[in-house]
Amino acid sequence: MADQIRLEVVTPEREVFHAMVESFVVPAEIGPTAILYNHAPLVTVLKQGVLRYQKDGVEGKIALGNGFLEVRENEAELLVSWAQLAEDIDVARAIAARDRARKRLREHAAGLDEARAQAALERALARLQVVNGN
Repeated sequence: MADQIRLEVVTPEREVFHAMVESFVVPAEIGPTAILYNHAPLVTVLKQGVLRYQKDGVEGKIALGNGFLEVRENEAELLVSWAQLAEDIDVARAIAARDRARKRLREHAAGLDEARAQAALERALARLQVVNGN
């Protein structure tokens, strides 16, 4: 068995994922950050995007919201605002959310909260990236 890291993804509501993995890559504010066995201790800010992990030689993906990552002694904990596994994502709903956010951003309606619309777009795109395999 290859050397592994305990990976846990937690939201304010629940634990979304918990497994032993060979490696993973997170969407950190500083850019994509890869974590391997025996990684140095680390605390970093995460941005909305996709977590990619290797478990038993197979890649898995989880859509993530903003949050934090802490790595220590081959244990990694992600505390994020939201997270969804591929099997929990409603594709039609994600497509509708993407299209709605794009329309709002394109039209620049009066009173538009542009940051909120951009976050909604990024959230929908992360979900679609997880289910579409891109």
